[in-house]
Amino acid sequence: MNFYISPSIIAANFTNLKKEIEKIEVFDQAFIHLDIMDGNFVPNITFGPFIVEQVRKITNLPFDTHLMIKNPNDFVEEFALAGSDYITFHIEETVFPLRILTKIKKLGKKCGISFNPATPVESIVEVLPYVDMVLVMSVEPGFSGQEFISSSLTKIEKLNELRKSKGYNFLISVDGGINEKTMRSVLDAGADVLVMGSFFFKNDLSFVRGVIENLRQL
Repeated sequence: MNFYISPSIIAANFTNLKKEIEKIEVFDQAFIHLDIMDGNFVPNITFGPFIVEQVRKITNLPFDTHLMIKNPNDFVEEFALAGSDYITFHIEETVFPLRILTKIKKLGKKCGISFNPATPVESIVEVLPYVDMVLVMSVEPGFSGQEFISSSLTKIEKLNELRKSKGYNFLISVDGGINEKTMRSVLDAGADVLVMGSFFFKNDLSFVRGVIENLRQL
């Protein structure tokens, strides 16, 4: 199986972040997932462009920036300048998604759209020709360590079918409850990017590496 991993550093040990990022650098086809939360769209607060800029100084890995914030259009440029490579925002937070997608692309970045577990795939169908990534939330956004919502598999399958039938080339990313028990089913459904937090940073690196390498050999 060919896929990317995208460990979310909100689950990392921030007292030794450089060492935590070095764990990600061990892997081929890896991103760093940056969960940006504002305490409004989700009931939690993480960090802003300044931290992204600082992390950019210690790694060359691609940044997969996930904006779980209100008014994402107001912050796209700041995160682009801070070093993001992919910038993803939520369909629930805008009535002008094409405007934001166009802005991200004009800044020379790849653009993504995300949607929550209660939001149907149909809500993003019209923007699929314009995106580089679709991020399926397989838990309610805001906290790490939640259990995977199994109905997300149907959404991944629908997106994969649309991609094939329309000739689109966006990546399908999945965020929430990704671990050794759920990875295979998510990949079988058509996912390309596995966002992982607790599984990656709370387990021994050799165990994580073994799980990922076994899947890549299938």
